[in-house]
Amino acid sequence: MYTEESKYSEKDNNFNRKLTIFNDLCDRVGIPQEAKIKGFPTMLYGIALDFYYKNKAIYTTFNSICNAIRNYFKGLEYKRRVLIKWNAITLKTVIIKSEGKSTEDCLQLLLNDLCYLQHGLDANLRNDDFLYNKLIVACQDVAAC
Repeated sequence: MYTEESKYSEKDNNFNRKLTIFNDLCDRVGIPQEAKIKGFPTMLYGIALDFYYKNKAIYTTFNSICNAIRNYFKGLEYKRRVLIKWNAITLKTVIIKSEGKSTEDCLQLLLNDLCYLQHGLDANLRNDDFLYNKLIVACQDVAAC
């Protein structure tokens, strides 16, 4: 039921996105909140799984282990890198990177990238208004828009 793609490994992964997937799967099969900590290692692999097993005695609640992993792997430096990527991406850069694809396809790729990056932004920036503003700015240099 849990695929490698759904697991969190730290390297270029977004912990909040992977946690959303984990919580959704737990909710679908009726796992109560207090039992999620037992299944939590299922969503990890690589260095993140190592971190969990080295620290599982210290963090005894689901929220505490989530916060520990988030802080260890995705602290302020990570959020800064995500914001830099967020600010740099435009429809024009996606078109250049996706040579041969239509503008419509590239717009969809841009939306996909922005939605993925949005999970890594600071919590106060993860809203529809910020995404809408970025989309307008990202498309302004393309004549079709």
